[in-house]
Amino acid sequence: MGASRVTPEEIVEMHRLYRKYGTYAAVGREVGRSGSTVLKFIQMKGVPLNMQIAVQNLLNERK
Repeated sequence: MGASRVTPEEIVEMHRLYRKYGTYAAVGREVGRSGSTVLKFIQMKGVPLNMQIAVQNLLNERK
């Protein structure tokens, strides 16, 4: 069985933690994901458009 899917809420948390810690590895340790997974979702490269929109909406709500 593979890893669970990353949720938009988890991505928002990754962004928050990245601002706090400044490294993908540290964020990965906090959320239980690999640093490369965190990198993908911080940079939003290769992330489906619908997921990008959902994350952006959540980030805008929290401002």
